[in-house]
Amino acid sequence: MCLTYANNLQHPYVYGVLVFEAMATFIGQMSVLSLIAIFGAAVTAMITTARKAVTLLLSYMIFTKPLTEQHVSGLLLMAMGIILKMLPDGKPAPWIPTSNVNARHHRETSSEEVESVELEDEEKKPLV
Repeated sequence: MCLTYANNLQHPYVYGVLVFEAMATFIGQMSVLSLIAIFGAAVTAMITTARKAVTLLLSYMIFTKPLTEQHVSGLLLMAMGIILKMLPDGKPAPWIPTSNVNARHHRETSSEEVESVELEDEEKKPLV
């Protein structure tokens, strides 16, 4: 026990690195949880995947690593998936015309009647 304590005193920067890493982990986790709360899980998954792709690309640019065709094709597939997920569906919203009879009937029914019908429908729905 005494030996490890003496070793730690020889390298005090380790404590600083551990505290910095703990703070960075906390900030990262809070960021991801905030993204989920604000934008939802799907957008957060796209953002974290894009971040990983950028980190991987930067590691190949900064450090001297061989970039093979498989790496490039994987990055292209990942980028295409993110871009396709961000594009709108392209389907127009369905337009359902309402007839004058339905509109007049809707105006004549009171809000209490509508609530009672909704409650009855809710009771008839299966639980599973």
